[in-house]
Amino acid sequence: MSLFTMFVAASTILGQGLTNAGINGKVSDENDKTMPGATVLVVHQPTGTQHGIVTDNSGYCRLPNLIVGGPYTITISFVGYDDFVRSGIYLNLGQTFKISAVLGEAQTDVGEVTVVGYRVGQFEVFDGNRTGAETVIGRESIAKLPTISGDLNDFTRYTPQARVVGAGISIAGMNNRYNSVMIDGTVNNDVFGLAANGMNGGQTGISAISIETIEQFQITLAPYDVRYGGFGGAGINVVTKSGTNRFNGMGYFKYRNQGLAGKTPTDDETEERERLADFSAKTYGLNVGGPIIKNKLFFFANVEIQADATPQPFSGADYEGDTDVAGLDALRTFMTDNYNHDPGGFEDNTRELIGRKAFFRLDWNINSKHQLMLRNQYTYGESIGPSRSNSRNISFYNSGVLFPSTTNTSALELKSRFSDNMTNNLKIGYSYIHDDRNTMGGRFPGVTILDGTGTIYAGGEVYSTGNELTQSIFTITDNLQISKGKHFLTIGTHNEFYGIYNLFMRRAYGDYTFDSVTDFMNGDPSFYRIGYSQVSI
Repeated sequence: MSLFTMFVAASTILGQGLTNAGINGKVSDENDKTMPGATVLVVHQPTGTQHGIVTDNSGYCRLPNLIVGGPYTITISFVGYDDFVRSGIYLNLGQTFKISAVLGEAQTDVGEVTVVGYRVGQFEVFDGNRTGAETVIGRESIAKLPTISGDLNDFTRYTPQARVVGAGISIAGMNNRYNSVMIDGTVNNDVFGLAANGMNGGQTGISAISIETIEQFQITLAPYDVRYGGFGGAGINVVTKSGTNRFNGMGYFKYRNQGLAGKTPTDDETEERERLADFSAKTYGLNVGGPIIKNKLFFFANVEIQADATPQPFSGADYEGDTDVAGLDALRTFMTDNYNHDPGGFEDNTRELIGRKAFFRLDWNINSKHQLMLRNQYTYGESIGPSRSNSRNISFYNSGVLFPSTTNTSALELKSRFSDNMTNNLKIGYSYIHDDRNTMGGRFPGVTILDGTGTIYAGGEVYSTGNELTQSIFTITDNLQISKGKHFLTIGTHNEFYGIYNLFMRRAYGDYTFDSVTDFMNGDPSFYRIGYSQVSI
Protein backbone atom coordinates (compact mmCIF):
# COMPACT_ATOMS: atom_id res chain seq x y z
CA MET A 1 0.00 0.00 0.00
CA SER A 2 1.25 3.44 -0.91
CA LEU A 3 -0.35 6.68 0.20
CA PHE A 4 1.30 10.06 -0.08
CA THR A 5 0.74 13.76 -0.60
CA MET A 6 3.37 15.92 -2.30
CA PHE A 7 3.75 19.65 -2.86
CA VAL A 8 6.55 21.00 -5.03
CA ALA A 9 7.37 24.54 -6.11
CA ALA A 10 9.66 25.05 -9.08
CA SER A 11 10.76 28.40 -10.43
CA THR A 12 12.73 29.95 -13.27
CA ILE A 13 12.54 28.40 -16.74
CA LEU A 14 10.72 25.07 -16.74
CA GLY A 15 8.00 23.83 -19.06
CA GLN A 16 6.88 27.14 -20.52
CA GLY A 17 6.00 27.86 -24.12
CA LEU A 18 4.53 30.54 -26.36
CA THR A 19 0.89 31.27 -27.17
CA ASN A 20 1.33 34.19 -29.59
CA ALA A 21 3.09 35.44 -32.70
CA GLY A 22 4.79 38.72 -33.58
CA ILE A 23 5.93 41.13 -36.26
CA ASN A 24 9.25 42.98 -36.55
CA GLY A 25 11.34 44.69 -39.18
CA LYS A 26 12.78 47.95 -40.50
CA VAL A 27 11.31 50.95 -42.30
CA SER A 28 13.40 52.98 -44.75
CA ASP A 29 13.00 55.35 -47.70
CA GLU A 30 13.93 54.83 -51.34
CA ASN A 31 17.53 55.85 -50.60
CA ASP A 32 17.82 53.09 -47.98
CA LYS A 33 17.79 55.67 -45.21
CA THR A 34 16.07 54.50 -42.05
CA MET A 35 12.93 56.31 -40.94
CA PRO A 36 12.59 56.87 -37.20
CA GLY A 37 9.13 57.92 -36.03
CA ALA A 38 7.17 56.14 -38.77
CA THR A 39 3.76 54.93 -37.56
CA VAL A 40 3.11 51.19 -37.82
CA LEU A 41 -0.52 50.05 -37.47
CA VAL A 42 -1.33 46.32 -37.40
CA VAL A 43 -5.01 45.29 -37.53
CA HIS A 44 -6.35 41.77 -36.91
CA GLN A 45 -9.23 41.81 -39.36
CA PRO A 46 -11.52 39.14 -37.80
CA THR A 47 -11.70 40.99 -34.45
CA GLY A 48 -10.75 44.55 -35.38
CA THR A 49 -7.97 44.43 -32.76
CA GLN A 50 -5.44 47.19 -33.44
CA HIS A 51 -1.80 47.47 -32.45
CA GLY A 52 0.15 50.63 -33.17
CA ILE A 53 3.75 51.72 -32.55
CA VAL A 54 6.31 54.08 -34.03
CA THR A 55 9.73 53.05 -35.28
CA ASP A 56 12.71 53.76 -33.02
CA ASN A 57 15.76 55.92 -33.77
CA SER A 58 17.15 53.17 -36.01
CA GLY A 59 13.92 52.72 -37.96
CA TYR A 60 13.10 49.37 -36.34
CA CYS A 61 9.71 48.20 -35.07
CA ARG A 62 8.74 45.20 -32.97
CA LEU A 63 5.20 44.00 -32.13
CA PRO A 64 5.06 40.81 -30.03
CA ASN A 65 2.00 39.25 -28.31
CA LEU A 66 -0.15 39.10 -31.47
CA ILE A 67 -3.03 36.66 -31.94
CA VAL A 68 -2.08 33.73 -34.18
CA GLY A 69 -3.89 33.34 -37.47
CA GLY A 70 -5.28 36.26 -39.41
CA PRO A 71 -5.63 37.86 -41.82
CA TYR A 72 -3.72 40.95 -40.67
CA THR A 73 -3.35 44.29 -42.44
CA ILE A 74 -0.15 46.29 -41.89
CA THR A 75 -0.15 50.04 -42.61
CA ILE A 76 3.05 52.11 -42.28
CA SER A 77 2.81 55.89 -42.67
CA PHE A 78 5.08 58.91 -42.47
CA VAL A 79 4.35 62.55 -43.24
CA GLY A 80 5.21 63.37 -46.85
CA TYR A 81 5.36 59.73 -47.93
CA ASP A 82 2.82 57.35 -49.42
CA ASP A 83 1.40 54.79 -47.02
CA PHE A 84 2.82 51.30 -47.13
CA VAL A 85 -0.11 48.83 -46.95
CA ARG A 86 -0.03 45.06 -47.02
CA SER A 87 -2.98 42.79 -46.20
CA GLY A 88 -3.79 39.09 -46.16
CA ILE A 89 -0.96 38.28 -43.74
CA TYR A 90 -1.30 35.20 -41.54
CA LEU A 91 0.82 34.47 -38.49
CA ASN A 92 1.85 31.06 -37.21
CA LEU A 93 2.24 30.22 -33.53
CA GLY A 94 5.67 31.25 -32.30
CA GLN A 95 6.48 33.00 -35.59
CA THR A 96 7.92 36.51 -35.73
CA PHE A 97 6.87 37.81 -39.14
CA LYS A 98 9.59 39.93 -40.73
CA ILE A 99 8.85 43.03 -42.79
CA SER A 100 11.17 45.30 -44.77
CA ALA A 101 9.15 48.36 -45.78
CA VAL A 102 10.37 50.97 -48.24
CA LEU A 103 8.32 54.19 -48.31
CA GLY A 104 8.26 56.35 -51.41
CA GLU A 105 7.64 60.08 -51.41
CA ALA A 106 4.05 61.14 -52.00
CA GLN A 107 2.74 60.52 -55.53
CA THR A 108 5.35 57.82 -56.11
CA ASP A 109 5.06 54.06 -56.02
CA VAL A 110 5.38 52.36 -52.68
CA GLY A 111 7.97 49.78 -51.85
CA GLU A 112 7.55 46.13 -51.13
CA VAL A 113 7.19 43.81 -48.17
CA THR A 114 9.42 40.81 -47.70
CA VAL A 115 7.25 37.90 -46.65
CA VAL A 116 9.16 35.10 -44.98
CA GLY A 117 6.78 32.29 -44.04
CA TYR A 118 3.62 30.54 -45.12
CA ARG A 119 -0.06 31.04 -44.67
CA VAL A 120 -1.44 29.47 -41.48
CA GLY A 121 -2.07 25.78 -41.93
CA GLN A 122 1.21 24.88 -43.53
CA PHE A 123 3.78 22.83 -41.64
CA GLU A 124 7.05 24.76 -41.65
CA VAL A 125 7.83 28.45 -41.29
CA PHE A 126 11.28 29.49 -42.60
CA ASP A 127 12.04 32.82 -41.01
CA GLY A 128 15.11 34.81 -40.07
CA ASN A 129 13.57 35.14 -36.60
CA ARG A 130 13.28 31.38 -36.22
CA THR A 131 14.73 29.90 -33.01
CA GLY A 132 15.31 26.25 -33.92
CA ALA A 133 13.72 23.18 -35.51
CA GLU A 134 9.94 23.35 -35.26
CA THR A 135 6.69 22.28 -36.88
CA VAL A 136 3.55 24.41 -36.87
CA ILE A 137 0.18 22.87 -37.70
CA GLY A 138 -2.76 25.22 -38.18
CA ARG A 139 -6.51 25.00 -38.53
CA GLU A 140 -6.46 24.20 -42.26
CA SER A 141 -4.03 21.32 -41.82
CA ILE A 142 -6.01 19.99 -38.86
CA ALA A 143 -9.12 19.92 -41.06
CA LYS A 144 -7.32 18.15 -43.91
CA LEU A 145 -5.13 15.59 -42.13
CA PRO A 146 -6.56 12.15 -41.29
CA THR A 147 -7.21 11.31 -37.65
CA ILE A 148 -8.78 8.31 -35.95
CA SER A 149 -8.96 9.37 -32.31
CA GLY A 150 -8.90 13.15 -32.69
CA ASP A 151 -5.96 13.20 -30.28
CA LEU A 152 -3.06 15.64 -30.53
CA ASN A 153 -0.71 12.71 -31.13
CA ASP A 154 -2.43 12.06 -34.46
CA PHE A 155 -0.93 15.35 -35.61
CA THR A 156 2.36 15.59 -33.68
CA ARG A 157 3.48 12.44 -35.51
CA TYR A 158 3.89 14.59 -38.64
CA THR A 159 6.97 16.13 -37.06
CA PRO A 160 9.95 14.57 -38.93
CA GLN A 161 11.65 13.63 -35.65
CA ALA A 162 8.52 11.92 -34.24
CA ARG A 163 7.89 8.19 -33.91
CA VAL A 164 4.76 6.45 -32.65
CA VAL A 165 5.54 4.27 -29.61
CA GLY A 166 2.43 2.53 -28.28
CA ALA A 167 -0.12 5.18 -27.32
CA GLY A 168 2.52 7.92 -27.12
CA ILE A 169 4.81 9.89 -29.38
CA SER A 170 8.58 9.72 -29.05
CA ILE A 171 10.23 12.87 -30.41
CA ALA A 172 13.97 13.08 -31.01
CA GLY A 173 14.34 9.58 -29.56
CA MET A 174 13.05 10.54 -26.10
CA ASN A 175 10.33 8.87 -24.05
CA ASN A 176 7.01 10.70 -24.56
CA ARG A 177 6.96 11.59 -20.85
CA TYR A 178 9.86 13.96 -21.52
CA ASN A 179 7.64 16.08 -23.79
CA SER A 180 6.07 19.25 -22.43
CA VAL A 181 2.44 19.86 -23.44
CA MET A 182 1.07 23.38 -22.88
CA ILE A 183 -2.45 24.51 -23.81
CA ASP A 184 -2.87 28.29 -23.73
CA GLY A 185 0.09 28.40 -21.37
CA THR A 186 -1.22 25.78 -18.90
CA VAL A 187 0.51 22.47 -18.19
CA ASN A 188 -1.34 19.58 -19.81
CA ASN A 189 1.19 16.75 -19.75
CA ASP A 190 0.65 14.04 -17.16
CA VAL A 191 3.15 15.17 -14.55
CA PHE A 192 2.68 12.00 -12.46
CA GLY A 193 3.69 9.88 -15.46
CA LEU A 194 1.06 7.10 -15.59
CA ALA A 195 -0.75 7.98 -18.84
CA ALA A 196 0.64 6.14 -21.85
CA ASN A 197 -0.05 9.10 -24.16
CA GLY A 198 1.64 11.50 -21.73
CA MET A 199 -1.41 13.77 -21.27
CA ASN A 200 -4.04 14.37 -18.61
CA GLY A 201 -6.87 11.82 -18.72
CA GLY A 202 -4.75 9.56 -20.91
CA GLN A 203 -5.19 6.51 -18.69
CA THR A 204 -8.78 6.21 -19.91
CA GLY A 205 -7.91 6.75 -23.57
CA ILE A 206 -9.79 10.05 -23.82
CA SER A 207 -8.12 12.94 -25.65
CA ALA A 208 -7.24 15.91 -23.46
CA ILE A 209 -9.05 18.52 -25.56
CA SER A 210 -11.38 18.50 -28.54
CA ILE A 211 -9.48 19.00 -31.77
CA GLU A 212 -12.32 21.29 -32.88
CA THR A 213 -11.23 23.91 -30.32
CA ILE A 214 -7.62 24.18 -31.52
CA GLU A 215 -6.47 27.10 -33.66
CA GLN A 216 -2.81 26.06 -34.03
CA PHE A 217 -0.14 24.10 -32.30
CA GLN A 218 3.62 24.13 -32.49
CA ILE A 219 6.21 21.40 -31.86
CA THR A 220 9.67 22.75 -31.01
CA LEU A 221 12.96 20.87 -30.64
CA ALA A 222 16.09 22.34 -29.03
CA PRO A 223 15.00 25.99 -29.35
CA TYR A 224 17.42 28.72 -28.34
CA ASP A 225 14.73 31.14 -27.17
CA VAL A 226 14.82 31.55 -23.38
CA ARG A 227 11.01 31.50 -23.31
CA TYR A 228 11.04 27.79 -24.22
CA GLY A 229 12.28 25.04 -21.93
CA GLY A 230 11.59 22.23 -19.51
CA PHE A 231 11.53 19.30 -21.94
CA GLY A 232 13.87 16.61 -23.19
CA GLY A 233 11.88 15.53 -26.24
CA ALA A 234 9.77 18.39 -27.58
CA GLY A 235 7.72 21.33 -26.44
CA ILE A 236 4.14 21.09 -27.71
CA ASN A 237 2.37 24.47 -27.49
CA VAL A 238 -1.35 24.64 -28.27
CA VAL A 239 -3.45 27.75 -28.85
CA THR A 240 -7.23 27.47 -28.82
CA LYS A 241 -9.80 29.20 -31.02
CA SER A 242 -11.27 32.57 -30.15
CA GLY A 243 -14.38 34.44 -31.24
CA THR A 244 -14.42 37.14 -33.91
CA ASN A 245 -16.71 39.97 -35.06
CA ARG A 246 -18.80 37.46 -37.00
CA PHE A 247 -21.08 34.89 -35.42
CA ASN A 248 -20.06 31.41 -36.49
CA GLY A 249 -21.39 28.05 -35.42
CA MET A 250 -20.96 24.43 -36.39
CA GLY A 251 -22.53 21.13 -35.47
CA TYR A 252 -20.63 17.96 -36.24
CA PHE A 253 -21.04 14.21 -36.06
CA LYS A 254 -18.18 11.79 -36.54
CA TYR A 255 -18.88 8.11 -37.01
CA ARG A 256 -16.77 5.06 -37.69
CA ASN A 257 -17.63 1.35 -37.72
CA GLN A 258 -16.43 -1.95 -39.14
CA GLY A 259 -17.77 -1.03 -42.58
CA LEU A 260 -15.40 1.94 -42.69
CA ALA A 261 -12.33 -0.04 -41.64
CA GLY A 262 -10.18 -2.60 -43.39
CA LYS A 263 -9.91 -6.29 -42.67
CA THR A 264 -7.61 -7.90 -40.14
CA PRO A 265 -3.96 -7.18 -40.99
CA THR A 266 -1.45 -9.94 -41.66
CA ASP A 267 2.07 -10.34 -43.03
CA ASP A 268 1.29 -13.88 -44.19
CA GLU A 269 0.04 -13.84 -47.79
CA THR A 270 -1.48 -17.30 -47.37
CA GLU A 271 -3.57 -16.21 -44.38
CA GLU A 272 -7.05 -15.03 -45.22
CA ARG A 273 -7.93 -11.58 -43.94
CA GLU A 274 -11.21 -11.36 -42.07
CA ARG A 275 -13.80 -8.64 -41.66
CA LEU A 276 -13.52 -6.84 -38.31
CA ALA A 277 -16.09 -7.50 -35.62
CA ASP A 278 -18.88 -4.94 -35.29
CA PHE A 279 -17.78 -1.79 -33.46
CA SER A 280 -18.79 1.86 -33.34
CA ALA A 281 -17.10 5.18 -32.57
CA LYS A 282 -19.44 8.17 -32.34
CA THR A 283 -18.63 11.80 -31.57
CA TYR A 284 -21.23 14.56 -31.42
CA GLY A 285 -20.29 18.21 -31.10
CA LEU A 286 -21.51 21.78 -31.32
CA ASN A 287 -19.62 25.07 -31.20
CA VAL A 288 -20.43 28.74 -31.55
CA GLY A 289 -18.40 31.94 -31.41
CA GLY A 290 -18.87 35.63 -32.00
CA PRO A 291 -18.84 39.15 -30.56
CA ILE A 292 -20.42 40.21 -27.28
CA ILE A 293 -19.28 43.76 -28.00
CA LYS A 294 -17.97 44.32 -31.53
CA ASN A 295 -14.20 44.94 -31.69
CA LYS A 296 -14.13 44.64 -27.89
CA LEU A 297 -15.35 41.40 -26.35
CA PHE A 298 -15.57 37.95 -27.96
CA PHE A 299 -16.48 34.39 -26.98
CA PHE A 300 -16.05 30.87 -28.29
CA ALA A 301 -17.69 27.74 -26.85
CA ASN A 302 -17.66 24.05 -27.75
CA VAL A 303 -19.36 20.95 -26.32
CA GLU A 304 -18.60 17.39 -27.37
CA ILE A 305 -19.90 13.93 -26.48
CA GLN A 306 -18.06 10.72 -27.34
CA ALA A 307 -19.34 7.14 -27.23
CA ASP A 308 -17.07 4.31 -28.43
CA ALA A 309 -17.86 0.60 -28.24
CA THR A 310 -15.15 -1.93 -29.12
CA PRO A 311 -16.09 -5.63 -29.07
CA GLN A 312 -13.76 -8.39 -27.96
CA PRO A 313 -15.29 -11.43 -29.69
CA PHE A 314 -14.68 -14.89 -28.27
CA SER A 315 -16.47 -18.22 -28.45
CA GLY A 316 -16.54 -20.40 -25.34
CA ALA A 317 -16.15 -23.44 -27.60
CA ASP A 318 -12.54 -22.34 -28.26
CA TYR A 319 -11.56 -22.50 -24.58
CA GLU A 320 -8.96 -25.24 -23.90
CA GLY A 321 -9.39 -25.54 -20.13
CA ASP A 322 -11.14 -28.39 -18.30
CA THR A 323 -14.48 -26.57 -17.91
CA ASP A 324 -16.89 -26.43 -20.84
CA VAL A 325 -19.39 -23.66 -21.60
CA ALA A 326 -22.12 -25.29 -19.50
CA GLY A 327 -19.70 -25.53 -16.57
CA LEU A 328 -18.74 -21.88 -16.92
CA ASP A 329 -22.41 -20.88 -16.93
CA ALA A 330 -22.93 -23.02 -13.83
CA LEU A 331 -19.99 -21.24 -12.15
CA ARG A 332 -21.62 -17.88 -12.84
CA THR A 333 -24.90 -19.06 -11.40
CA PHE A 334 -23.14 -20.42 -8.30
CA MET A 335 -21.43 -17.09 -7.60
CA THR A 336 -24.70 -15.19 -8.09
CA ASP A 337 -26.75 -17.50 -5.85
CA ASN A 338 -24.19 -18.03 -3.07
CA TYR A 339 -22.28 -14.75 -2.94
CA ASN A 340 -24.79 -12.32 -4.43
CA HIS A 341 -22.18 -11.36 -7.03
CA ASP A 342 -22.85 -11.69 -10.74
CA PRO A 343 -19.44 -12.01 -12.48
CA GLY A 344 -21.03 -11.20 -15.87
CA GLY A 345 -20.50 -12.95 -19.16
CA PHE A 346 -17.24 -14.16 -20.71
CA GLU A 347 -18.02 -14.04 -24.45
CA ASP A 348 -17.96 -10.89 -26.57
CA ASN A 349 -17.19 -8.56 -23.68
CA THR A 350 -17.32 -5.03 -25.12
CA ARG A 351 -14.97 -2.27 -24.05
CA GLU A 352 -16.52 1.21 -23.88
CA LEU A 353 -15.21 4.75 -23.76
CA ILE A 354 -17.56 7.56 -22.77
CA GLY A 355 -16.42 11.15 -23.04
CA ARG A 356 -17.84 14.60 -22.32
CA LYS A 357 -16.02 17.86 -23.06
CA ALA A 358 -16.96 21.49 -22.54
CA PHE A 359 -14.85 24.46 -23.61
CA PHE A 360 -15.36 28.20 -23.14
CA ARG A 361 -13.05 31.10 -24.04
CA LEU A 362 -13.48 34.85 -23.57
CA ASP A 363 -11.26 37.50 -25.23
CA TRP A 364 -11.41 41.13 -24.12
CA ASN A 365 -9.69 44.08 -25.76
CA ILE A 366 -9.52 46.17 -22.60
CA ASN A 367 -7.96 49.10 -24.49
CA SER A 368 -5.26 49.69 -27.08
CA LYS A 369 -2.60 48.68 -24.55
CA HIS A 370 -4.03 45.57 -22.90
CA GLN A 371 -5.81 42.37 -24.02
CA LEU A 372 -7.15 39.70 -21.67
CA MET A 373 -8.02 36.04 -22.36
CA LEU A 374 -9.93 33.69 -20.04
CA ARG A 375 -10.47 30.02 -20.88
CA ASN A 376 -11.81 26.88 -19.22
CA GLN A 377 -11.71 23.28 -20.49
CA TYR A 378 -13.63 20.43 -18.83
CA THR A 379 -12.90 16.87 -19.91
CA TYR A 380 -14.54 13.74 -18.51
CA GLY A 381 -13.60 10.28 -19.70
CA GLU A 382 -14.91 6.96 -18.47
CA SER A 383 -13.34 3.70 -19.59
CA ILE A 384 -15.27 0.45 -19.04
CA GLY A 385 -12.63 -2.17 -19.63
CA PRO A 386 -13.46 -5.86 -19.28
CA SER A 387 -10.59 -8.20 -20.13
CA ARG A 388 -10.80 -10.33 -23.26
CA SER A 389 -11.19 -14.10 -23.02
CA ASN A 390 -9.04 -16.35 -25.19
CA SER A 391 -8.33 -20.04 -25.66
CA ARG A 392 -6.22 -20.21 -22.47
CA ASN A 393 -8.02 -17.68 -20.26
CA ILE A 394 -11.61 -17.01 -19.33
CA SER A 395 -12.25 -13.47 -18.06
CA PHE A 396 -15.71 -12.76 -16.73
CA TYR A 397 -17.00 -9.27 -17.53
CA ASN A 398 -16.85 -7.86 -14.00
CA SER A 399 -13.19 -8.82 -13.53
CA GLY A 400 -12.29 -5.75 -15.58
CA VAL A 401 -11.57 -2.13 -14.68
CA LEU A 402 -13.92 0.85 -14.40
CA PHE A 403 -11.89 4.03 -14.84
CA PRO A 404 -13.45 7.51 -14.64
CA SER A 405 -11.19 10.54 -15.06
CA THR A 406 -12.03 14.25 -14.73
CA THR A 407 -9.83 17.14 -15.82
CA ASN A 408 -10.56 20.83 -15.33
CA THR A 409 -8.10 23.41 -16.67
CA SER A 410 -8.40 27.18 -16.57
CA ALA A 411 -6.11 29.79 -18.10
CA LEU A 412 -5.73 33.56 -17.95
CA GLU A 413 -3.45 35.55 -20.24
CA LEU A 414 -2.85 39.31 -20.07
CA LYS A 415 -0.91 40.91 -22.93
CA SER A 416 0.28 44.45 -22.26
CA ARG A 417 2.22 47.08 -24.17
CA PHE A 418 3.64 49.69 -21.81
CA SER A 419 5.52 51.61 -24.51
CA ASP A 420 6.74 51.20 -28.08
CA ASN A 421 9.74 49.23 -26.84
CA MET A 422 8.36 47.46 -23.75
CA THR A 423 5.75 44.69 -23.69
CA ASN A 424 4.66 42.10 -21.15
CA ASN A 425 2.94 38.70 -21.28
CA LEU A 426 1.42 37.25 -18.12
CA LYS A 427 -0.05 33.73 -18.09
CA ILE A 428 -1.72 32.04 -15.13
CA GLY A 429 -3.08 28.50 -15.27
CA TYR A 430 -4.69 25.98 -12.95
CA SER A 431 -5.41 22.31 -13.63
CA TYR A 432 -7.21 19.78 -11.47
CA ILE A 433 -7.13 16.11 -12.45
CA HIS A 434 -8.94 13.29 -10.66
CA ASP A 435 -8.34 9.67 -11.74
CA ASP A 436 -10.41 7.17 -9.76
CA ARG A 437 -9.75 3.61 -10.92
CA ASN A 438 -12.31 1.09 -9.60
CA THR A 439 -13.39 -2.52 -9.83
CA MET A 440 -16.44 -3.50 -11.86
CA GLY A 441 -19.40 -5.25 -10.29
CA GLY A 442 -19.00 -3.86 -6.77
CA ARG A 443 -16.84 -4.96 -3.87
CA PHE A 444 -15.80 -8.56 -4.29
CA PRO A 445 -12.48 -10.44 -3.94
CA GLY A 446 -10.37 -11.26 -6.95
CA VAL A 447 -10.79 -14.92 -7.92
CA THR A 448 -8.30 -16.99 -9.93
CA ILE A 449 -9.22 -20.60 -10.73
CA LEU A 450 -6.64 -22.94 -12.22
CA ASP A 451 -8.49 -25.03 -14.80
CA GLY A 452 -6.13 -27.55 -16.35
CA THR A 453 -4.38 -25.83 -19.25
CA GLY A 454 -6.61 -22.79 -18.77
CA THR A 455 -7.25 -20.16 -16.10
CA ILE A 456 -10.52 -18.52 -15.04
CA TYR A 457 -10.66 -14.95 -13.70
CA ALA A 458 -13.64 -13.51 -11.84
CA GLY A 459 -14.43 -11.01 -9.09
CA GLY A 460 -12.77 -7.65 -8.47
CA GLU A 461 -9.60 -6.64 -10.33
CA VAL A 462 -7.02 -6.71 -7.53
CA TYR A 463 -5.08 -3.55 -8.54
CA SER A 464 -8.25 -1.42 -8.64
CA THR A 465 -9.58 -1.92 -5.13
CA GLY A 466 -7.86 1.22 -3.80
CA ASN A 467 -6.43 3.27 -6.65
CA GLU A 468 -6.94 7.04 -6.78
CA LEU A 469 -4.86 9.95 -8.02
CA THR A 470 -5.56 13.68 -7.75
CA GLN A 471 -3.29 16.39 -9.13
CA SER A 472 -3.50 20.14 -8.64
CA ILE A 473 -1.17 22.15 -10.87
CA PHE A 474 -0.77 25.90 -10.68
CA THR A 475 1.44 27.72 -13.19
CA ILE A 476 2.43 31.36 -13.49
CA THR A 477 4.59 32.76 -16.28
CA ASP A 478 5.57 36.36 -16.89
CA ASN A 479 7.86 37.64 -19.63
CA LEU A 480 8.84 41.30 -20.01
CA GLN A 481 10.43 42.19 -23.34
CA ILE A 482 12.45 45.33 -23.94
CA SER A 483 13.54 46.06 -27.51
CA LYS A 484 16.17 48.40 -28.92
CA GLY A 485 16.92 48.32 -32.61
CA LYS A 486 17.80 44.80 -33.72
CA HIS A 487 18.09 43.60 -30.15
CA PHE A 488 15.67 42.77 -27.36
CA LEU A 489 15.98 41.68 -23.77
CA THR A 490 13.63 39.20 -22.11
CA ILE A 491 13.22 39.20 -18.35
CA GLY A 492 10.85 36.60 -16.99
CA THR A 493 9.92 33.77 -14.70
CA HIS A 494 8.06 30.49 -15.00
CA ASN A 495 6.78 28.69 -11.90
CA GLU A 496 4.90 25.42 -11.47
CA PHE A 497 3.35 24.32 -8.18
CA TYR A 498 2.11 20.75 -7.77
CA GLY A 499 -0.15 19.18 -5.19
CA ILE A 500 -0.38 15.40 -5.71
CA TYR A 501 -2.31 12.76 -3.77
CA ASN A 502 -1.94 9.10 -4.69
CA LEU A 503 -3.71 6.17 -3.07
CA PHE A 504 -2.70 2.69 -4.18
CA MET A 505 -3.76 -0.31 -2.13
CA ARG A 506 -3.91 -3.71 -3.80
CA ARG A 507 -6.19 -6.59 -2.82
CA ALA A 508 -8.34 -4.57 -0.41
CA TYR A 509 -11.14 -7.12 -0.89
CA GLY A 510 -8.81 -10.11 -1.03
CA ASP A 511 -7.24 -12.19 -3.78
CA TYR A 512 -8.00 -15.93 -3.79
CA THR A 513 -6.53 -18.70 -5.93
CA PHE A 514 -8.20 -22.14 -6.33
CA ASP A 515 -6.79 -25.26 -7.96
CA SER A 516 -10.10 -26.18 -9.61
CA VAL A 517 -13.70 -25.09 -10.05
CA THR A 518 -14.69 -27.80 -7.53
CA ASP A 519 -12.33 -26.32 -4.92
CA PHE A 520 -13.92 -22.91 -5.48
CA MET A 521 -17.42 -24.24 -4.96
CA ASN A 522 -16.22 -26.01 -1.80
CA GLY A 523 -14.62 -22.78 -0.52
CA ASP A 524 -11.14 -24.36 -0.43
CA PRO A 525 -8.50 -21.88 -1.74
CA SER A 526 -4.91 -23.01 -2.21
CA PHE A 527 -3.59 -19.49 -1.69
CA TYR A 528 -4.94 -16.08 -0.73
CA ARG A 529 -3.75 -12.57 0.07
CA ILE A 530 -5.56 -9.60 1.62
CA GLY A 531 -4.27 -6.01 1.63
CA TYR A 532 -5.09 -3.50 4.34
CA SER A 533 -3.95 -0.04 5.32
CA GLN A 534 -2.07 0.89 8.45
CA VAL A 535 -2.57 4.55 7.65
CA SER A 536 -5.64 6.41 8.87
CA ILE A 537 -7.31 8.17 5.95
